[in-house]
Amino acid sequence: MCPHYEAAMELLAKRWSGLILTTLLDAPARFSVIGAAVDGISDRMLSQRLAELEEIGMVERNIDATQRPVLVEYAATQMSRELSPVFSALQDWAEKWMPARTSER
Repeated sequence: MCPHYEAAMELLAKRWSGLILTTLLDAPARFSVIGAAVDGISDRMLSQRLAELEEIGMVERNIDATQRPVLVEYAATQMSRELSPVFSALQDWAEKWMPARTSER
């Protein structure tokens, strides 16, 4: 198997990564907005995943210090925006083949 493909699958298979990236494809978002959109993720895990995604260039962190309080937003980079068709295809597949999950656990 192609090592690049394996690396991509390893990245996307990390819990929460795909959901975070999908959330940011629509528009840049604050930490709290991402946390609210990704059901079940803790603040600690969200912080960790955002740092990992930023480190590899899939997310950028933008700070606007001219606002009070300081505005910090996370945005998808070109690297992650190019995954949009992949996420769309996966969503279509999931709607066809995956049973609906309830939020109760």
